[in-house]
Amino acid sequence: MPSSNSNGTNGEEFTARMLDGAAREQAGAVLRKHGMLRLARLGGRDDVLLAAGRLMSSLWKHRDADPDSLTVIRDTGRHDRRPGFAGLGRGALALHTECAQHPSPPRLLLLACARAGNAGGESLLVDGQAVLAELAAGHPAVIEVLSAERAAYFGGSSGLFAPVLQQLPGGRWRLRLRQDALARFSPDAEAHLPALRQAIDRNTRRLRLAPGQGVVLDNHRLLHGRTAFSGERLILRALGEPHPALGLGPGFPAPWSAARPAGLGNQPLAAEQSNTDTRHYRPTISW
Repeated sequence: MPSSNSNGTNGEEFTARMLDGAAREQAGAVLRKHGMLRLARLGGRDDVLLAAGRLMSSLWKHRDADPDSLTVIRDTGRHDRRPGFAGLGRGALALHTECAQHPSPPRLLLLACARAGNAGGESLLVDGQAVLAELAAGHPAVIEVLSAERAAYFGGSSGLFAPVLQQLPGGRWRLRLRQDALARFSPDAEAHLPALRQAIDRNTRRLRLAPGQGVVLDNHRLLHGRTAFSGERLILRALGEPHPALGLGPGFPAPWSAARPAGLGNQPLAAEQSNTDTRHYRPTISW
């Protein structure tokens, strides 16, 4: 799979104990610019909870979470073939946003590595802003179709219809996607999924997390997944809403010029190629 390096955060790493005051505001600036930030020197569950508590105003109580709201992502030996439970196996996990079936998915996702496993288990990340730029440059009709209110249905009997690419006020966007048995698409959207998936594939980056390292993602902007793994891989996950000090507005800004109106009729022309192409096919980087 094509991949590119992980230097989207300019090499900045944050520890749980430094995420306060000016450092937390700096972390917010990194999140606003890149949609992700890197964590280091996470000594265990207490450090992960501390980092989550300083970056999030409230934690989500996920279906699979423990009483402290952290979810242990590992191979349970009994979940990998069940729809919606692929993360609890050892197989590959398709790129997605977390909780796409909820009306208001959590904004932040924290993944911290406790054990890396023997082989594989690389985290896969895709910046929705880069995907939107590529589609606007070469396939603007895809954006129009995937932004329809009923472009997709996510979840089971209690799921919801929602756009994959949602246009927000002020020229901002929000991404919502899953690619498993709990995702169905309208006939129009289905016809445009190959172009979407090609743009996703061309902008996929791989991250190899070592024990004590983590990443915080804007779940309304970045897709995440993983490669299959062997051994005892263990990831701690926290979900929640951003602390006000991070300054995250709704969604993410459109990748084209701010001078352009937000309407789809003002997308960049195909000749105005985005700079995302230059990032493809770079090697995997271990932090």
